[in-house]
Amino acid sequence: MLQILWTHADRSLAAGILLLMMAMLVSNRVRLDVVGLVVLSLVAVCRLVPAADLLRGFSSYATVVVAAMFALGEGLRQSGATDLMAAFFERIGRRGEGALSTALLALPPIPSTFISDVGLMGIFLPTMSQLRQQLRIPVQGLLLPLAIAIALGGLLSMVGSAGNIIGNATLTASGIRPLGLFAITPVGAVLVVVGLLFIRLFGLRQLRPHRQEPEDAEFLSDYPHIKAYMTEIGVDPGSPLTGLCLEAIPHFRQHAVRVIRIFRPDSTVLDPGPRDILRPADRLLVQGSPAAALALCEGQGLHPTDAPAGNGRLRAGGLRVVEVVIPPRSVLVGQTLRETSFRSRFGLTVLGVLRQGVTRAQMLPDLRLRAGDVLLVQGGPEAIDRSDLGHDLLVLAEAEHRPTSTGRAMLAIAVVAGVLGVAALNLLPLEAAAAVGIVAMVVTRLLSLDQAYRAVDWRIVVLIGGITPLSLALTHDGLTAAVAHLLLRAVGPFGPLAVLAVFFWLAALLTQVISNVAAALILAPLAVGLASGHHWSPYPLIVAMVVALSAAPLTPLANKVFLMAMGPGRYRYQDFFRIGLPLTLLMFLVVMLTVPAAFPFAR
Repeated sequence: MLQILWTHADRSLAAGILLLMMAMLVSNRVRLDVVGLVVLSLVAVCRLVPAADLLRGFSSYATVVVAAMFALGEGLRQSGATDLMAAFFERIGRRGEGALSTALLALPPIPSTFISDVGLMGIFLPTMSQLRQQLRIPVQGLLLPLAIAIALGGLLSMVGSAGNIIGNATLTASGIRPLGLFAITPVGAVLVVVGLLFIRLFGLRQLRPHRQEPEDAEFLSDYPHIKAYMTEIGVDPGSPLTGLCLEAIPHFRQHAVRVIRIFRPDSTVLDPGPRDILRPADRLLVQGSPAAALALCEGQGLHPTDAPAGNGRLRAGGLRVVEVVIPPRSVLVGQTLRETSFRSRFGLTVLGVLRQGVTRAQMLPDLRLRAGDVLLVQGGPEAIDRSDLGHDLLVLAEAEHRPTSTGRAMLAIAVVAGVLGVAALNLLPLEAAAAVGIVAMVVTRLLSLDQAYRAVDWRIVVLIGGITPLSLALTHDGLTAAVAHLLLRAVGPFGPLAVLAVFFWLAALLTQVISNVAAALILAPLAVGLASGHHWSPYPLIVAMVVALSAAPLTPLANKVFLMAMGPGRYRYQDFFRIGLPLTLLMFLVVMLTVPAAFPFAR
């Protein structure tokens, strides 16, 4: 009796932790690694798994392979292989929009087979921005098709995305032979071809710009609200503010006005800091509403100037104004500009934030940033170039490709191909082959160890490691089996195809509200439980899950590459639903026709 009560208590605790985890993920306010650590801590405190299993997730197949694929992808980038690919798209783009659209759909799925989808999108975004500026091609017709092509490319191998890797890891942990590296490729190839034909023949027509692209070369013409909030004011010789440093002048803060630049009479341009002192005849470029700027001048010895507050003034003194996008891996996600000391940290001034098609130009220091936000920033060339070296900001500027050695690029491609070939032939386990590949890249100086460590998205690694014990607890305590039993009672009488259909849509909808990694960690054990309940093979359900996690762009939250495309592409939620719903239905139809044939339910 006590054992039964204890078992039910464990189930309740595990279910409560699962609901808490999903709430944290849905809120999008808690970092992924923090979610993993919270879950790990609660599982440990509640003693839901043996102590020896608490850290098993950090040495699991999924964790090791995910980290290794990040590093191998970085080796391709550092070798220049990805620069060659981006330069190729530039040449294709000069042939016209039709040729570029076809190339964007046909080619990205190939590298997406083994390169992180977020990393690959980060490589292409600056190139697409450049093509948009040079060729006047509407950006809305470029980025979402590109993001969908990259996401679908993850279906060409079992290392194409984190969800694929987690699915295989769950099979291994359940004592079931994992799917081969390219076992999913025939089904994935059909899905990629059908999906990309849909985008080419139907989807592109649905992505017409909401407005015409600007004909002028003024960068800020895309941001009329920001341009309206920029005002230049002069400092009179008798102003009571002269001789005071900015931090000692509460007047600007009281009027919700920010000083963006100081222009000296000797043509010096300052990026103002708190200790910069105002001098007579200084001209200040300020950001705030026109009414606030006028109120600022009253009684303070300040006056509006006749100089335009447009691009000419913004770019004076070698300063540049560029767009930067916040990738999902950025430490800025969930933080405000004030909390991160953005200006001192990056040497850049934020002029505005573009989010879901809406430009924000006021109260920016306290705006909480999100993945996919596009910031309009101003700074010197060195600061802009430096910000593009890390993973916290991705500069959408005029892309200048580094001189690339074709020999180094081909060597990096050969190393990655060797890793996949050795694993596919079962000469070495994939994790061991990947380790050998990373060592080969380091020895041949294609990649440094520091670069390899920086390339790994440690948030994903910690999330996988932290949630794995919860996944084990859900299985050991029988909660997964209980949910599987309920689904089988409801749908099982209609046959395995009905179960496959329900499981596809369960995965497709769940990935709209939580990360695909967390969704895979929850659903993969459920797939194994559903299959074992009727003595079916679990492979069809695992493959259906993998497809749904990659090919259901109902919202931009379904995949990180969609979030990265949303801001720069000026997309709205309805754009994703208008394209994503028919595409998801089409992917569902293909799954129902191909998966049972390629992966029979009969053991």
